[in-house]
Amino acid sequence: MIEKIHINERLRELRVKSGYTQVQIAKILNIDRSTYSYYEIGKTTPDITVLMTLAKVFNIAINDLLADEGTPEAVADGGIKSNFIYNKKNTSHIYELSSNEKILVGIFRSCSPEEQEEILNNLKDVIKR
Repeated sequence: MIEKIHINERLRELRVKSGYTQVQIAKILNIDRSTYSYYEIGKTTPDITVLMTLAKVFNIAINDLLADEGTPEAVADGGIKSNFIYNKKNTSHIYELSSNEKILVGIFRSCSPEEQEEILNNLKDVIKR
């Protein structure tokens, strides 16, 4: 029997693997921590715009965030079967950043390409001063 992963469980898993706290994600989304906490415990479900922002923050495709299929089994290098979703590493290395850096990266990822370019240009101007 294949177990299903629900969006609340997936959000918690991605947040933990990325090294974010609920407070940091809430700041990025500009919501109360309790609102985000409700997403993780399944009391409420985030709307599609929030889900799209979270996919950007976690650096994954929206389809990967929304997939509510059973976790596919994969064979690890040693020939031992493993649960793919729990062994998949987030390659963003966000866990190596300070709290403020994580928030900055999360906000940057949630912006449109045009907004990101504007942010970068503003930062370059600040550094030149």
